Amino acid sequence: MTRSTQFALFAFGILIILFFINRRAQANLTVEGTRIFSGNNDEVFRFLIIDGTDSLELTRNDSTWTISQADTLIIKNNQIEKLFDRVLKVKKEVIVSKNPEKWSTFGVTDSLGKRFSFYNKDDIIIGSYIFGNEGQDYQHNYIRDENQNDVFRTNDNIYFLLNSSTTHWGKSPPKPEIDRENIDTTSAS
Repeated sequence: MTRSTQFALFAFGILIILFFINRRAQANLTVEGTRIFSGNNDEVFRFLIIDGTDSLELTRNDSTWTISQADTLIIKNNQIEKLFDRVLKVKKEVIVSKNPEKWSTFGVTDSLGKRFSFYNKDDIIIGSYIFGNEGQDYQHNYIRDENQNDVFRTNDNIYFLLNSSTTHWGKSPPKPEIDRENIDTTSAS
């Protein structure tokens, strides 16, 4: 074997070793989050969203969801699906603060954030979180368990889904159609 071939093999071996070292170091950098709700969706019977002085309550009776503040509205099923598919599956990724004095920086105080609570069939709280959207990060939110000091960054931006407007969650029922063919227009009044 010539000297240049030995050098090339040695350099190749060093590159392979560096590759595996780098790969192992990168594996340690992946962020594993914990979901805010790890139970079954069938366990949830009520949602409460509080945004400042506005609030919205969604309740389930059997398989039908209703808006407590506007029982005449028909629920938009796609909005309920988003609650289950995105909001309840959001993950707490990275802890950003343990200091309650920093809560306003992340918008997770009672006055700045949006409180999201969900309950079981016995009206017992399964989870209650305050979501904040302060800062320049539009891909993530901040979250704090209502009973804890730790503030986490979330893996997804779901802040806009926590809307306390009844028209965001429901729509007016369709107006009944008048059957014009069966109207008697021959009789005079």
